[in-house]
Amino acid sequence: MPRKKKVSANLFRFEANLLQNGNIELLVSSPDDKEVEKLLAEGMPEYSGSHAVASVMRYLRSMGDEMLEKSGKYVY
Repeated sequence: MPRKKKVSANLFRFEANLLQNGNIELLVSSPDDKEVEKLLAEGMPEYSGSHAVASVMRYLRSMGDEMLEKSGKYVY
């Protein structure tokens, strides 16, 4: 029996990288929540969680923004 391939999409990423010069690089990335909601609603109309996915993405983005803001006193 063939194994099902896991399909996933990255909805949010926060990275803290130590660069070679000793600086710390903070990165936040996330696709546009409204676009993801629209794509889910149009591409998978049987899926009823489009709005919930977009809401979680907005929450994660706000937390990422807060982490960037608060880390400013540690990272120059």
